[in-house]
Amino acid sequence: MDRLLSPRLRAAALMPAAVLTVHQLRFLLAFGGGSGQELEKEGHQYLSALAAPIAMSVAIVAGLFLARLASAWRDGAEERAPRRGFLRLALLVGAALLAIYSCQELLEGMLSSGHPGGFEGVFGDGGWWAVPLSLAFGLVIAAALRGARAAIRWAAARHRRPTISHGRPTPAPRPRRLALPRPVPLAGAAAGRAPPLAAVTL
Repeated sequence: MDRLLSPRLRAAALMPAAVLTVHQLRFLLAFGGGSGQELEKEGHQYLSALAAPIAMSVAIVAGLFLARLASAWRDGAEERAPRRGFLRLALLVGAALLAIYSCQELLEGMLSSGHPGGFEGVFGDGGWWAVPLSLAFGLVIAAALRGARAAIRWAAARHRRPTISHGRPTPAPRPRRLALPRPVPLAGAAAGRAPPLAAVTL
């Protein structure tokens, strides 16, 4: 369960959505209103089929984050993942997005006849827009991860904070009187001696 609720899984689940957004925005910024025709010409029709699974993965990671937040509120447990600097994290995520985008375009250039190959297929025809877009979405994902971490720390701190009551103290209950049963006289050691046996006369 800890692995399912880890920050690494949240980051990994957000990457496909960020890569798809970078890809679509790169064509929109390069071709404007004709981006749809350009996507069809270069063989990007398969991306429409990936939209639903990617949206589902984002919904799942959002649900897992809410479960982790509830766990922190209930148990007061913080995340133990190593903390990186914000700028370093943003650059790392941005570089990963750009690398995934580049590999995607290279594969499309090899598999699709209408897609240009090599360097031209990656950064040609406005493909250089992928560089600032990747860095921008790196900042967005880093901010989302930091925000999630801060929310979990806040929930854990709220759990550990003692409850302070400023009202009048509740009086302690009075002890109840115990009614002990009265002992039977013959049950104790103070019972009298039994009467002597009557003499038998012959």
